[in-house]
Parts: sequence; structure tokens; C-alpha cells
Amino acid sequence: MKICLVMPAISNGYWKNLGKKVGPQSEPLSLVYIATYLNSKGHHASIIDALAEDITEEELEQRLKDGNFDVIGVTMLTLMYSQTLNVCKMAKKINPKTYTVIGGPHPTIAASATLQNEKEIDFAVVGEAEFAFAELLEALEGKRNFNSVYGIAYKTKKGEVRLTKPREVIDDLDVLPIPDRNLLKMQLYRPSVSYYKKLPAHIILTTRGCPYRCTFCSKVFDKKYRQNSVDYTIKEMKILIEKFGAKEIVFRDDTFTMRFPWIYEFCNKIIEEGLNKKVRWSCMTSVNLVTLDMLKLMKKSGCWGIHFGVESGNQRLLDLIKKDTTVQQIKDAFKWCKEAGIETRAVMMLGLPSETKQESLQTIKFAKA
Repeated sequence: MKICLVMPAISNGYWKNLGKKVGPQSEPLSLVYIATYLNSKGHHASIIDALAEDITEEELEQRLKDGNFDVIGVTMLTLMYSQTLNVCKMAKKINPKTYTVIGGPHPTIAASATLQNEKEIDFAVVGEAEFAFAELLEALEGKRNFNSVYGIAYKTKKGEVRLTKPREVIDDLDVLPIPDRNLLKMQLYRPSVSYYKKLPAHIILTTRGCPYRCTFCSKVFDKKYRQNSVDYTIKEMKILIEKFGAKEIVFRDDTFTMRFPWIYEFCNKIIEEGLNKKVRWSCMTSVNLVTLDMLKLMKKSGCWGIHFGVESGNQRLLDLIKKDTTVQQIKDAFKWCKEAGIETRAVMMLGLPSETKQESLQTIKFAKA
């Protein structure tokens, strides 16, 4: 089947007013993973990133019309609800027989309600989409029943919304093909300024799931932590370096250093392959998931910076949000990074439930220390 996956334009004009070189523009890797997997199954999937490409609604409509797609899938975050719906309406206007599919955090949380309220949306994929989307296409081709596709919501001929059984997460992430970034116009993308020193800088995700219990997290996806193999990750790095000229790589996993043996193997492999002479990298993690010895090896392998989810400088608040870290662990992690020669960034929060003015000032003072 011929499929188009769309990332709607959601810009409010803020970054554009500052200048295109200021704001971030991240690759829609979730769509790339899906499209790459569908193509590996014999389908013809392409991607339109309306935000990155800065295209108008008229231009998007023309491209959808010219593409003559069988299925149009659209990313849906809650903040882009109306934009996603507009794309689905556009698809139905062009051809009422085109199937519309939504996926992402919002339908994962509220699939049934979304389909019930919006007649232009035919299906929703709940959770990880690669396998579910491929099986949904099989159902559309008449090769299986919709109720046999786990992890979707669909409408019956009577208009009733049905939610199928939850789908098990993908245990072995290496079964997925390395995302084919040729599906994107890679020259359009760059991370936020605090995540890179030199462009081109591109993103890699090595993990899915998080075992932690932070109360501020939406917990859209499964808690089961899974990670690509080191060899898989090294291959992906080489593609970004050799085909897309990456000078830096940003690992956007929330807890990149969760598995200590993996990190040691990864860093040693980078040094062995000589990649530390070709590219620098940064990552995100938690303060309780680093040691001085590890950080020194990370630095040697090309790591220049780490973003830590600190959240607060007050222990009561850290306990309140179930961060499972201590103020002392925060101090140690930043001290060790300085000793290892790795730059640090802290992600902080103010105004947590029950937080007092004094506690807010304590966090501000802590951040400045």
C-alpha cells in the first residue's frame, strides 16, 4: 500500500520570529522508524514534515493530492490536536476513501474518545506503532480481521469504536531496521542549542521505556527498559557520520547510562572503531546513573556534555515527585563531570505542588552554586 506519514506544523511563530537558525528542529524519528519498517514489509511509505519543511496548508494539500495515498498517518500530541485533525479532514476532502490513522501520546492515552469524537479519523495506533501499523495494513488489505490487530482502535461499520487488546512492547529493538533518514530532508534539522557545539548534529534513540516512577511524567509508554545492542548503535552512528556528515550526535534517551555494562562496551567500541576522532556526542541521564570512572571513559570516547534531570535542589520536593535521587547525588554527579572534563546542563522545575517560595529560592540558589 502507499502510505504518507505526516508531522503537522505546530509552530506558533516564536522561533521563526527569532530566525530559523535559533530554534530547534528535531527529526521525527518515530515516523522514520514506522516508515522504514513498513517499507521493509513491501509497502511504499513516505514522510511529510510540515513543520520542518515550512509548508503551507495549501502546499500540504497539493502534495497529499499528488501522492494519491491509500493511507495517511498523522502524529498527534495533545497540543497539536486541531492540527492533526485538520490533516485528517484534508485527506478525506481529497479522497473520502483514503484511510486516516493517528498515533502518538494523545491517542495512546485517549484513543477511543478521539475516534468517537472525530468522524474524519478512522484508526488510532496505541503505543509502539511499527508492528501494529504493519498489521493494520494487512487488515485493510483483507488479510486479517481488525480485532486481531493488537494495539489499535477502530470503528465498526455501525460506527462503534472498538479498542483491541494491548500490544506487548518490542523486546528486541534490534529487530527493527535502522531508521532510514533518507526519508527526511536532513539538512533541515538541528537540536536545541544547549545540545550541540557544532553542526550538523543529529539525534539517535537507543532505548524505549523507563523503570522510574517520577510523578510528573505522563508514562505514555511501557516501564520496561529496552536498548539497542552496541553494534546496532555503532552502525547507526556510522551512517550519520558517513552519509549525513554528522559532526555531533545527540543521544536523546532519558536515561542513556542506565545499563553500566552497555555504556562501557559502547565507549570502548567507539574508541576501538576510531569514531571518537570523527564525531563528538552528548546525552541525557539521571544523577544516580553515573560514576567518575564511567564519566572519564565517556569523555575519552567523545562525550562532551550531559543533560541531567535534576528537577529540584530541595530533598522534600525530590521525594515528593518520587525522583529517587538525593541532593548529594546531584552534587556528586556534577563534581565528577567537572573532574572528567564533561560539560553539564541541569533540567529544573519550579512551582511543584506544595512548593513554597523558600524552596523555590533554594532550588535557584542550588542551580547557581
